[in-house]
Amino acid sequence: MCAYRTMVSQGHGQIVNISSLAGLIPFPTAVPYAAAKHAIVGLTSSLRLEAAAFGVGVSLVCPGFVDTGLFDAAPVLRSKREHLLNWLPFRKMNSSHAARAILAGVERNRAMIVFPMHARTLWRLHRLCGALITPVMNKAVRRFRRSRIEP
Repeated sequence: MCAYRTMVSQGHGQIVNISSLAGLIPFPTAVPYAAAKHAIVGLTSSLRLEAAAFGVGVSLVCPGFVDTGLFDAAPVLRSKREHLLNWLPFRKMNSSHAARAILAGVERNRAMIVFPMHARTLWRLHRLCGALITPVMNKAVRRFRRSRIEP
């Protein structure tokens, strides 16, 4: 946290942590990934409160599906990559559009930068009543399990 100390001593700065929508709502087909993203959410929300007194802004970025190459590079076990990509409920956002959304949120020192609209909607539904998205998640799990290849 050397950069943080420098920002505190100069009385300004901006820290931007990247998590995922999977850090805000359940993501049952990728539990280790979701756990790591939830940890970033906790770290960032706590640090934002601490840093504000020193003039340091902290923003959390939680995008939905962005075309970053993650889906192409991530290991797929006991399933076919095409099956997994086919059950993605939304189109992947172009990475340059995502970068613009992040910069706009950072410029405003937003605590949470959640995009695109489908990600904000899912997050808000989960915050309002988590049971509202449970059927959608259950359907995703069933589709995922049907795509599994037995060893």
